[in-house]
Amino acid sequence: MKDKKLIILYVLMLVVGLALLFTKSSPPPAVVENPVQQAVVEEPKIELPKTEMISVAFAKHAINKKTILTKDDYYFKSIEIDKESIEKSKYITDSAEIDAYVAKNNIAKDSFIEHSFIASPNSPDYLLLALKEGNYMFPFKLEKMDFYLMKNLKNGDLVDLYLFYSDETVRTRNNNEEGKLVSPSNDFAKNRIKPIIVGKKIIYIDLGNELDPNFQKSDIGQIQLELSNQEIKLLRTLMTNSKIMIYPSIYKKNVEDGLRSLSDKERKWPLSDKDIFLEKQKRINLLKGN
Repeated sequence: MKDKKLIILYVLMLVVGLALLFTKSSPPPAVVENPVQQAVVEEPKIELPKTEMISVAFAKHAINKKTILTKDDYYFKSIEIDKESIEKSKYITDSAEIDAYVAKNNIAKDSFIEHSFIASPNSPDYLLLALKEGNYMFPFKLEKMDFYLMKNLKNGDLVDLYLFYSDETVRTRNNNEEGKLVSPSNDFAKNRIKPIIVGKKIIYIDLGNELDPNFQKSDIGQIQLELSNQEIKLLRTLMTNSKIMIYPSIYKKNVEDGLRSLSDKERKWPLSDKDIFLEKQKRINLLKGN
């Protein structure tokens, strides 16, 4: 009996010894870390563009100093420019910044038109630059029916001046018939218009008083025209007893001799520079009160 117990005890001891032997000899399982979790995922860097495209004004043709600019003088083209460049401020990117401005110096064809090259209609230099030597500014007051001109014309545009008249036949004291100019005639069918000064440039448009709630104006404003001394003499004389009308010009370029459509006799009228009326000075001999 004792022998059986000893055999069983030896067997148990052998089993325990083998178990301990295998437990010590087998290495612990390795902990494998996820390489995806260990790696730091870096997002690709997005570089912001350092340049941008802007549309700027260029000279369509060679522009002379004192030219009042219109859409026929410039065009816009896209260029690439550094966003941080201080040059950006000198370029013109909107037609409102150039239209009806006057050139302060000569500008070459296809070159940039910079802010420093032109003067605003509201600047002190504008009138000095816009007027050609020997010419003068002449104000032409507009009536209410002329308001369409204010909406459709701007500085630098051209206008023509017409005389509104009628050639009527009248009888003289000797019962003879002769022609007489009337401005205008009471007979609608006899009324005519005649160009007297053409192709003249608008220097400045004065809008006058603002519209009232009824869209009416007591003073519609005036247009300042560039005229020569002879043109002013003729126009000012005609305006004393005739009706002058203004229309957008049929000419595309400024006409130096705005009297070109007149005959030599009409062009030189009035024929004399002498005083038309002589003012006689009267002496006051006695001053009476009430």
